[in-house]
Amino acid sequence: MDTTQRLALLESIATPEDLKALPAESLPALCDEARRFLLASVQQTGGHLGSNLGVVELSVALHRVFDFHSDRLVFDVSHQCYVHKLLTGRRAGFEALRQTDGMCGFTNPHESEYDLFHTGHAGTSISLGLGLAMAARHQPLRPHVVAVVGDAALGAGVAFEALNHAAASGERMIVVLNDNEWSISKSVGALARYLSKIRSNRIVQRAHHEVANLIQAIPVIGPRVDKTLDQLGEVMRHAVVPGHVFEELGVTYVGPLDGHDVHLIVEHLERAKGLEGVVLLHLLTEKGKGHPKAPTHPERVHGVKGAPKVACASEPKVEPRAEPKPAGPAYTKCFSDALVKFAERDVRVHAITAAMPSGTGLDAFQARHPARFHDTGITEQHAVGMAAGMAKGGLRPVAAIYSTFLQRGYDQVFQEVSLQNLPVVLALDRAGLVGGDGPTHNGVFDIAYLRTLPHMVLAAPRDASDMERMLELGLRHDGPFALRFPRDEAPAVERIHKSERREMAPGKAETLVEGGEVVVWAFGALVNQALEAAERLERQGIQIGVVDARFAKPLDLELLARHATTRRAIVTLEEHQKAGGFGSAVLEAINSIPGATARVKCLAIPDRYIDHKTSRAEQLAECGLDAAGVERAVLQLLERARSERA
Repeated sequence: MDTTQRLALLESIATPEDLKALPAESLPALCDEARRFLLASVQQTGGHLGSNLGVVELSVALHRVFDFHSDRLVFDVSHQCYVHKLLTGRRAGFEALRQTDGMCGFTNPHESEYDLFHTGHAGTSISLGLGLAMAARHQPLRPHVVAVVGDAALGAGVAFEALNHAAASGERMIVVLNDNEWSISKSVGALARYLSKIRSNRIVQRAHHEVANLIQAIPVIGPRVDKTLDQLGEVMRHAVVPGHVFEELGVTYVGPLDGHDVHLIVEHLERAKGLEGVVLLHLLTEKGKGHPKAPTHPERVHGVKGAPKVACASEPKVEPRAEPKPAGPAYTKCFSDALVKFAERDVRVHAITAAMPSGTGLDAFQARHPARFHDTGITEQHAVGMAAGMAKGGLRPVAAIYSTFLQRGYDQVFQEVSLQNLPVVLALDRAGLVGGDGPTHNGVFDIAYLRTLPHMVLAAPRDASDMERMLELGLRHDGPFALRFPRDEAPAVERIHKSERREMAPGKAETLVEGGEVVVWAFGALVNQALEAAERLERQGIQIGVVDARFAKPLDLELLARHATTRRAIVTLEEHQKAGGFGSAVLEAINSIPGATARVKCLAIPDRYIDHKTSRAEQLAECGLDAAGVERAVLQLLERARSERA
């Protein structure tokens, strides 16, 4: 980080009490220093930059007005908590933000008493806040509860459910709506248009002052017209003042306000503290404020990659590792290219995303086929349900949703897709471990929650060629089809040419390496780790077999039965929780195979949440799912077999 400019005010703050001690006139300068710190630090380490640059003044104002030792603060998604961390004594932690053994990129109760939840999914802060308010209902000194939610997250169904209940409950709570017109991509939907209308109407920003004066100017004919005047005032207020949609829910609406005027935010937070019920404070902010590219590319400054680390002369030298194999295109890019290709051939192919067009690679589809592209906003339940309706109507929808977010639409996958046996392709990006984003974003539960559903086909490609072939199969398949792939690069060189590969059909695995007492059944991208492990063992004179399972459901029972009755051991390999995953499916199948004698060892993610690390590769190594881990597992099996024979 550039230290040529001192950040005297920021460096003076070790706790929120230090912030409260600053004179009010210093707050804008503090905000400027915090913004400069983020620009310098996060662009070195990587992380969520744009969202945090937009909430600098809000974060300072919140800690100025409230005491979050006793009061309660919940961030929606919580990737915009960096300034909050700065103000709660974690400035030094930014040197290793989102890196191995470093500070988490989200709120995390293990880091600080000021973080109540470890959250990374949108739309949940109002529900959590209402629960906190209810729990504190009978405390003598009832704490204030503040939920910070973005305009895109407010469009999530669960956020509106919570807001509706909160208003009806009578609990005291402040909801801060951070309205920057963006989530990662441009916010979409009727609510986004409504908020945009509020933004663009300059008259209504002054209306809450002017309406009172206007009503007072109407001559009062007598006491008998007081009631009529009140009714007239209400009608006029709803005709001019924004926010009446919220007020119809029973929420006190305040705003819209300039979200970059720290004194104005402090003033209105102080007022909100004195109000009963639910208060919605609407702030207009600029995503990426202070970043030179933010006005033209707010999406690009949402998350930034860190600068390459340059070793210092004083650092200990590390032994050089083997040259990494060249990487191919990202799995997401392979999926995107294949989908665009198939859409050219078939006008029934439509693409759906829940507020992630660029993250899922569907921005390329949107550019090529805009009429067949659908961004539903942060609404995974609706996206899957809509896909079912499209499929019932004769289309071939592909819903591209991160594995961790598809969990939010599980009921629709069951009720609307699987139960109806409809041809919907679920493209599960970020399936597996995801490095810096950590446990809130690790997609490691989808095999378990999908393979239990009748009619479901669950596939995973090992390279770009299989990605294309599996997607093509999914679009032809007359039923639900899930395709999972990781946040990583596909192999640059495919082991077997496409023309030499076995036919791509549900329940048909592919044997890549024959021979040996032990055979590894790998699922998805980890096939490549299995092949590397086989090469390492071969150099030691040990032969093992490698099978690309290709499908976790249905399994290739014919090949599995042959191996279960002729091999000493089967090792299953998957990037998923051990409970309920691919290995569990293999064990269930072998249990029904007559004469099965092979011992089965399941290599998978252990029964715990895997913390963030600098890279996915480090997480795989920690879980023993890299090539070295597979090699160790095979050697242990062979050693145990030798001991038993002896």
